[in-house]
Amino acid sequence: MTRALQHTTYGRNRRSIAVVLLFAFGISALLVAGLHWVIVLLVSLLAVPSLVDVLFNPVTHFSIDDDGLHWKNVTQEANIAFHNIRAVQTVTRLNVAFRVTLEMGDGGKVRIPQDVLPPRVDFEAAMAAHEIPVMHERLKII
Repeated sequence: MTRALQHTTYGRNRRSIAVVLLFAFGISALLVAGLHWVIVLLVSLLAVPSLVDVLFNPVTHFSIDDDGLHWKNVTQEANIAFHNIRAVQTVTRLNVAFRVTLEMGDGGKVRIPQDVLPPRVDFEAAMAAHEIPVMHERLKII
């Protein structure tokens, strides 16, 4: 049996709550300072994704076991067997985002959603344990 990996993420976490509270404080300060309410409303739209995470608490699951890769988030669910995967390509973007694309045996590509990804070190160790080559591309602009 090879190394298994389980990863679960919750939308309601300390960082999301802190962002919502800091934005609420900042928006209040802008209103008190006399900034027009329309501008404050437009700036407050930046906090909507964090507010949605705090209110609805979306849960994501990612696992690697002997059968393959499995993930589930709010919009999709996937099960991919290892014999279908030819290689894994990881890309680090300039904004330090970590993207993973699976290159399939039939020539297709499957991108793993950003919100389900486990820590990079754990993911790459699990792929190495299953003898799947991992290709790295660093500092991609787009």
